[in-house]
Amino acid sequence: MDPYGFESRLRHLEHVVTGTDQHDTNATVLQRLERLQKELHALYRNNKTIHDFIDKYETHAKVLNPAESSLALEREILTPDTKLELIMAAYDDLEKYASEIKQVKSLEHVMSGTEFEAVEKLGQELAPLEAKHTEQARELNALTQRLARVMDNYNAQINTLSEIFISWDDILSTMEVHVSALEAQQNGATA
Repeated sequence: MDPYGFESRLRHLEHVVTGTDQHDTNATVLQRLERLQKELHALYRNNKTIHDFIDKYETHAKVLNPAESSLALEREILTPDTKLELIMAAYDDLEKYASEIKQVKSLEHVMSGTEFEAVEKLGQELAPLEAKHTEQARELNALTQRLARVMDNYNAQINTLSEIFISWDDILSTMEVHVSALEAQQNGATA
């Protein structure tokens, strides 16, 4: 009575979806689902262990359900005295946060100033200056290195001159001692 083959196509589709051979070819998926639901319900009614589990689960469903908010759970579990103790324990932190919020609120006008509106325009003007600054920084680095070399040369020359002057001072001191000794010898010979 199925001129277009819908029943056979539906059975084939059910076979593909369920992946099992059907012994009862006249039963549709919906009928088998209803039969399975009746069997599960009968099993639930007749099995005390499953019945106890479901009762306990329903009692603790809010705790076991991850979709429930932890804040809602805390509101239900914590007593008002416990909540008060928690707030009093965090009083100093809350005071600090409140003062920080007030400070942020008082500085809000700074962030909404008209100076910040010009940032984009000034940013475009700043781009060429950045390139120039980079070049100047490079030149400064080169000049600093050159100055360091000049200072090293200067220090080396001053050090050399100091050593020469010290050497000359030693020579002159030695000569003065010899001259004084010769004069003393001549004065001693004439006297």
